[in-house]
Amino acid sequence: MTPARLQSLARPQAPGPPTGAGPTYDGVAIEPPADDSFMDPASYFSEALFELEQRVVFPQSWIFAADLSMLKEPGDYATETIGGEPVMVVRDSDGGLRAFLNVCPHRASTLVEGAGNCGRRLVCPYHGWTFELDGRLVGIPRQKGFEGDIDWGAHGLREVAVDVWEQFVFVNVSGAAPSLLEWLHPLPEQLAGHGLSDPSRVYEIDDLVDSNWKIMMDNAFCDYHLEFVHAESIGVYADPASITEELWDYTGRLTTRWTPEQLSAIGVRPGLSGAAASGAFAYSVFPNWFIAVFPNGGASVMWWTPVSLRQTRARVWNYSPDPDGDHRADYEQLRAVQREDYAICEKVQRGLASRFYRPGPQHYLELRIRGFQQRLMAMLADHLATDP
Repeated sequence: MTPARLQSLARPQAPGPPTGAGPTYDGVAIEPPADDSFMDPASYFSEALFELEQRVVFPQSWIFAADLSMLKEPGDYATETIGGEPVMVVRDSDGGLRAFLNVCPHRASTLVEGAGNCGRRLVCPYHGWTFELDGRLVGIPRQKGFEGDIDWGAHGLREVAVDVWEQFVFVNVSGAAPSLLEWLHPLPEQLAGHGLSDPSRVYEIDDLVDSNWKIMMDNAFCDYHLEFVHAESIGVYADPASITEELWDYTGRLTTRWTPEQLSAIGVRPGLSGAAASGAFAYSVFPNWFIAVFPNGGASVMWWTPVSLRQTRARVWNYSPDPDGDHRADYEQLRAVQREDYAICEKVQRGLASRFYRPGPQHYLELRIRGFQQRLMAMLADHLATDP
């Protein structure tokens, strides 16, 4: 793949299983699937592969961790788990954003939980070790009880990369990923007119689903299922004739055209024109983030965090340019959409376990799944080639 637009509306040829030419890991073929097929079904059931994904894919990627509404004042913090690593983002005393592993370097207790304000310093709840908001160790209770001198500089918090796009805060644990703007390309350019720093978060959804995280990503990035799985909710709007898909290095886009009635009901943000004023954009961002933006300047973000091989945490934050409005109907509709997705993902989880299943043909409305699966397997294959 290249950053150039790769729009595809032609139906693919007959599928085939992985060729076996690439490496295997715990019996799973680790190779980017062909354009007309999908990943090895065994990839959804391997504990060893799940652990590899956590060690490699998530730390090497930009992962959504918070929004700026949570990090306004010095001491404000938010926590996230990235590939099994506890991480926190904190507003420091100078007003900057910092991200650290949420782990005390003394005896490994997490320092903070959830989101909140820690005051002027971070204090470990286990033994009271104290850190400035820039991560420096500044306090050790009863330090004379340790043998020898403590190297204070060597026991500060471990800092990791953090960056912001609009009001959305991302963390890269490895520090080796491309810049956030490169990772998100072309979202920053294409969504500049939507004013996504402006809308306020008006509600949240947070669920645990009995499904492998990759099944949930396949579903989130699939546009073929919309009119069927969501027939009782948003399926009426999922006219395939109004949908186009595009793919870039780390992102994919769904564009939908809305009816005049839909546009009239929601309104259009001043200054938007063309496709941005005519419908919605939904972007997939590797490996686990999704943002849908609407003509009125509102947005929904969704992300999926692996909890175990067969369980995933699914979250939604919805943003509106009218935070004081009545959002109950919108919330109930989105709850319905989520329940429909959870149910189908759990069905796929059961079906993938069949010894006789082989991937079927790829529909042109599954292009974004292709981008996700090819990027995932390429990242794993590159890692195994250098660190088998």
